[in-house]
Amino acid sequence: MKQTNFILLALFLFLSAGQLWAQKQKPYKPAATFKGDTLGYLEYNYALRGEQYKGKAVEVILKELEYPVLYVKSIRLIGEGPSRLGGLYLVVREKMKQFFETMDYYVVVWFENPPTFDEYTEALGRNHDDALSQKLYDLIKDLKIANVSTNSFLFKNPENIKAWKEHHKRAMEKQYEEFRRAGMPEAEIKKLKKGFGD
Repeated sequence: MKQTNFILLALFLFLSAGQLWAQKQKPYKPAATFKGDTLGYLEYNYALRGEQYKGKAVEVILKELEYPVLYVKSIRLIGEGPSRLGGLYLVVREKMKQFFETMDYYVVVWFENPPTFDEYTEALGRNHDDALSQKLYDLIKDLKIANVSTNSFLFKNPENIKAWKEHHKRAMEKQYEEFRRAGMPEAEIKKLKKGFGD
């Protein structure tokens, strides 16, 4: 009897874990599924499913993305040593003639091992026109993804808004922990939290 209960409990736990994993591993949905809703496509595939890209090559997203990349905008990391290309905004739809973070439709890709910013500017070429040129594609295609998201300012789906808030909270806590390890006083961290609304 005890053995049967143990087997039933183990089976229940195994099935529960599988169900949780299946919820986390959401399948990719093609753009046609969203009937012209570009934001819905980006929100589902690259915000809600963003965790699934961690550790994969950037080329996976570049091949999967069903909208043409109009241009890219860099995320420059400045610190000790040379500046690095921390990530890129892959802009697929723009509302104005210049990049507008709160209004444009884009996918943000952060890199695990960012190249130097000099390598990025060399790949852009002399024009620096922010196009996704073949040279830039070749530079970033094999880089590993640290994080993927999209324009959280435009989220519509409550599930995505909740997921983004949870991700933001985890990311900020990680940043605050880095500040603590660097010796920043707790009072300063509290000021930062207040400033960020945490």
